[in-house]
Amino acid sequence: MSATSTDAFRTLISALMLCAFSQHVMAEQMTELDTVVVTGTRSEKLLSDTPVRTELVTRQEIQAQHARDVKDALEVVPGLLLKPIHGKSGYEVWMQGLDSDRVKILIDGDPVATSTGSSVDVTQIDALDIERIEVVKGATSALYGSAAMGGVINIIPRKINPGLHQQARFEAGSYGRDNFSDAQAEATSLLASYIGSYQGEHHYLSLGTSQRKSDGFDATPGTWASQGPKGVRRNLDVKLGWTPTPTRRFEIFVNNYREDLVTRTATNAGGKIIQQVKEENTDRRRIGSKIAWEAQDSSFSWRLLDEDFQNVTFQDVLSTPEKENARRAEHDNFNTAFDLSWSPNDDHLLGAGIEWKEEKLMQTQNDVNEVPPGTGNHRAELYLQDDIFVSDQLEIVPGIRTQRDSDFGYYSAPKINARYDFTPYGQWETFIRSGIGTGYRVPNLKERHYVFDHSHLGYMVVGNPDLGPEKSNSYQLGLGLLRNARQETQSNIDINFFFNDVEDLIETAFNEELSAARSDGVNIFSYVNVDKAKTYGAELVYTQQFSSPWSLSLGYTQTQGKDKTSNKHLPNRPKHQFKTTLRFRSDDGRLTWTLNHNFLDRTFIDLENQRQSPASNIFDLKLNFKLTDWLEVYSGIDNFTDLQRDFSNPDDQRSVTGRFFYLGINLSNQT
Repeated sequence: MSATSTDAFRTLISALMLCAFSQHVMAEQMTELDTVVVTGTRSEKLLSDTPVRTELVTRQEIQAQHARDVKDALEVVPGLLLKPIHGKSGYEVWMQGLDSDRVKILIDGDPVATSTGSSVDVTQIDALDIERIEVVKGATSALYGSAAMGGVINIIPRKINPGLHQQARFEAGSYGRDNFSDAQAEATSLLASYIGSYQGEHHYLSLGTSQRKSDGFDATPGTWASQGPKGVRRNLDVKLGWTPTPTRRFEIFVNNYREDLVTRTATNAGGKIIQQVKEENTDRRRIGSKIAWEAQDSSFSWRLLDEDFQNVTFQDVLSTPEKENARRAEHDNFNTAFDLSWSPNDDHLLGAGIEWKEEKLMQTQNDVNEVPPGTGNHRAELYLQDDIFVSDQLEIVPGIRTQRDSDFGYYSAPKINARYDFTPYGQWETFIRSGIGTGYRVPNLKERHYVFDHSHLGYMVVGNPDLGPEKSNSYQLGLGLLRNARQETQSNIDINFFFNDVEDLIETAFNEELSAARSDGVNIFSYVNVDKAKTYGAELVYTQQFSSPWSLSLGYTQTQGKDKTSNKHLPNRPKHQFKTTLRFRSDDGRLTWTLNHNFLDRTFIDLENQRQSPASNIFDLKLNFKLTDWLEVYSGIDNFTDLQRDFSNPDDQRSVTGRFFYLGINLSNQT
């Protein structure tokens, strides 16, 4: 039996043992099924009743997992892949075999501008003010527009309650043997955060701030390069609202993110090792307003968002006296949207919306334009949806979105979802969910116009203004079983099958003609619409929750990704993934500990399927102890078996971060 097969076999046996064990223990009552979610249909539904499969990360889960940012919070969601962004310090999200370029990130329904290329760095969004995170997989372009081919992640802020509420958090951590300092027990990571809110009779205010400081880490002390960046990440969030009546709300908000990071890199350029210090400074500013109005049978909202993302990097080659390769990028986004819902009778809930979006991109290297001045585009979008309650058991939700892009003209994306609830059999409630939808993604401004000049390292990436949009068809079919859904003991089984068929996939490819025209031997890569691909698979989620201390969640995902032209596997997509969460909570609620396990199968890392990255098993341990009603101490060990990639092997794509210890306190009068 191969090492990979042995890892998978051991993982499966462990999961089955935990499953058997869970049948003999008792755990707390599950309340997630009664949570109201909005992302799947853009209307309020109980999680247990939604016709569109929605996965949920609650505030309680975020706190139990000690999440510092959205990346930490999403670690427990089955089927999600969180991958380091190439050439950057953050992480991006893949789902259902589609990469982060095709996954849309929202904050309270508003889009987040991409941090690099087409990716959103989810480590830039801290977990301080999150009420819950809703994940919808599969094409959602009919509801959320371009770039939602793979799905959408909606981060819902915490609701402000009447009165004064405050919460503060302090944490210190260490990477042990990977610390830069010789003192391995020294704290090299610090976190401090605070959020306060007040709601009066007709107004509310909240203020949140956090700072995450790290000395970085070095897993290869014998080399120049380091793996973890040194620096500071800061978040500031301010929200002010006015509620003249219970059905009317006016709100303005400001979010600001700032990071200053330094990383040491070493690049092999033609057999010569070039040592560099990479400095990265990022500012993200979001200013927005919202108006919401509810009537007896209808509601409407108007949203306005202006987002400015600025990034400055230096690639300082140590062998030269100057500080070279100063690259400055600015990405401006403006969005305004009007949403209306109306229920003409008990059998229909109509939804409609109009959106206007503008974006501009500016980028220079050493004050030379890498993107033509004035690069930008705009588009108008209209969506319509009807939530039809055919009977007490059958619900059908058709919808369509049409957009007019200033560069690509008109495009329409229809979809239909359905849910059928069977008559309960004994203690079991059973239902079927299905969905068919089309997705699309217009090429972003960088793919069309950007010149990424790394000729000093032997390559360049140039934009292609002739790119066309990507298109996809997405099919989802699921079966859900709930046992005692609103009683003390509960079981939940969710099985989902998916198939995504993608055309005109945009990828980077070696440009032989442009490379041959160079006299300096620099290789030129450009973006092209060449690939047709399909991803398909199945996902099984099983949760067991009881009325006393134990609970268990098991998630298994099988994903296949194929290039339809070559029939080879798409790289960086593991076929098998297991996620397990075992939790104990004492009867008095003061002590909670959590064990997480994440298994990723080995995976091809190249288009020719000649190179593979090994399988991995990552274990995390979390501990919370509530000393008083307002004071809690917590600690944890992430990756406590210290599994880490072999940095001398370029094919090894396993974890970059080794074992990480931390200890913290929470002070809160939040409910």
